Amino acid sequence: MTYWILRCRSCRKEWKLNVSYPLKKEFTKLYHYCPFCRKNTFHDIIEYVE
Repeated sequence: MTYWILRCRSCRKEWKLNVSYPLKKEFTKLYHYCPFCRKNTFHDIIEYVE
């Protein structure tokens, strides 16, 4: 399965987002729920893993 690795700007932890949509073509950052902070924060897109 393919996924993206994101890094939370608040807690700086990296985690996987299981989507196949090409995020880097459209976005430089995402506003998404962080499972570690337990709130919506900005995330940096690190890499795509196949």
